[in-house]
Amino acid sequence: MRIQTWLFTSLALSSALLSFSVFATDSISPAYDCQKAQGQVEILICKDEQLAKLDLQLSTTYQKAINQIGNDELANFKAFQRGWIKGRNDCWKAADIKQCVQSSYETRLTELQIAAAEFEVPEPIQYECGLKANGTLTKITAYFYNETALPAAMLTITPTSNYIQATNLALLTRTASGAKYQGQNFSFWTHQGEAIFSQFEQADLNCTIQ
Repeated sequence: MRIQTWLFTSLALSSALLSFSVFATDSISPAYDCQKAQGQVEILICKDEQLAKLDLQLSTTYQKAINQIGNDELANFKAFQRGWIKGRNDCWKAADIKQCVQSSYETRLTELQIAAAEFEVPEPIQYECGLKANGTLTKITAYFYNETALPAAMLTITPTSNYIQATNLALLTRTASGAKYQGQNFSFWTHQGEAIFSQFEQADLNCTIQ
């Protein structure tokens, strides 16, 4: 009886160790070395497979994007990435740290997917906003991406201003109707062929497709 009990216990223990070994082998690790992880955010990513998977995906897409960047832009591109990492690590200050980190990854991944040309460039849609007669005419060329990590619009806007660049990324946000894309210092709301362009310290402009 003791031999049978010992054998059963040994088999159960071996099975448990095997399961643990398989789990450990199959677990997802981020692109960086977790043995060198520093700070609350980096440690969290190492423990959370969803965030680790996002880190791996972003690392791969970042390398693809670098191959698309000219040498004259490479230094700024890498500096921006270092700034993004610092911003991601600041998520330890957020009320919901994981949500902050996940949002940071998804936003940056969307930018990199477009920069890396991972998806076919959508057909552009041309808008005219405001009126030429009163000097408010703004022209916008919009590329709407629906397959990126977050749905997004890449907008080429002329004229530029102190707050609006020539090329701008805007992310889809929740709205009661239509689709609202939020960028830095502006928003672009579209509904049934019409749009409203809102920018910082400026009156809203009504837009129509040309």
